Amino acid sequence: MGISHLSDAELAALARAGEVAALASLLERYRPSLYAAAIRLLRNRDDALDAVQETCVGGLVRLGSLRDAGAVGGWLHTVLRNACLMRLRGNHRERSLEQVAVPGWAPGPEDALEEHALRDWIWAALDGLSPDDRLTVMLRHFSRCHSYQAIATVTGVPVGTVRSRLHRARSRLGAALLDTVEGTGMSQADLEGTRQAEWEHFYAELHEAPVPRTYRDRYTSDIEVTDMAGRWSGIGAWSAHERGAIALGVRARIVGIWASSDLTILEIDFINPVRAPDHCPPRSTFVHHLVGGRSKRLAIHYV
Repeated sequence: MGISHLSDAELAALARAGEVAALASLLERYRPSLYAAAIRLLRNRDDALDAVQETCVGGLVRLGSLRDAGAVGGWLHTVLRNACLMRLRGNHRERSLEQVAVPGWAPGPEDALEEHALRDWIWAALDGLSPDDRLTVMLRHFSRCHSYQAIATVTGVPVGTVRSRLHRARSRLGAALLDTVEGTGMSQADLEGTRQAEWEHFYAELHEAPVPRTYRDRYTSDIEVTDMAGRWSGIGAWSAHERGAIALGVRARIVGIWASSDLTILEIDFINPVRAPDHCPPRSTFVHHLVGGRSKRLAIHYV
């Protein structure tokens, strides 16, 4: 039997004992909600993705210092919030994660890693990076030279290069972590592929014939929808509003998706008709909160 059915506390306990697949499952479980929180704070897709990646790497490195396994979800969200706040404050006010109040962090990164049951896996994963990327990650997460400017000074490259190296390294570490997940139930790729097919079908039908019944399978009758301009209560009000845009000629194109058991996050680009070129902002993020597989609450961000 796989491990995807285990509780947060059980997965965290297994991960602290050295089960890499348990850690990967745990991070994937929270990835959609972390991204939704990052979008709310940063209102920028690229920055939100990078903040989630930083949170996952930070969780990987520091999991050994988590004291309450049952609180791992809140712990990850606190790490994510601090990562977002550091971006909002700007590079000149960056602080390392261990200097911010995060429940369960131990004082010293090198001590935490030394005692980490996943220590060998982490260093093996780091060895898979290029020398420049590996040095940048080590400085960021294990040294006192943790700010982008300090890393740039040590490595002799511009801050922009530091950002690029960190982004590339985090992506590769994340991919290496997910590659360890075998036999844990429905894979994240399968889940997101299924959700994407469902929403692609929804929009294909909507574009062909914008009628109310198209919404019944994807939304609850009491759906609540908000965006920066308004609020809609009930499937009738929301479908009428969206169908009006579709009838005008607006088309929605799904360019990305994140999914968990109770969340579906759609990255949607809108294509406006020539006669109404500014009807919809070109880039949006739809955060669907699900009940019984259907959207009960939808928050739309234009980023």
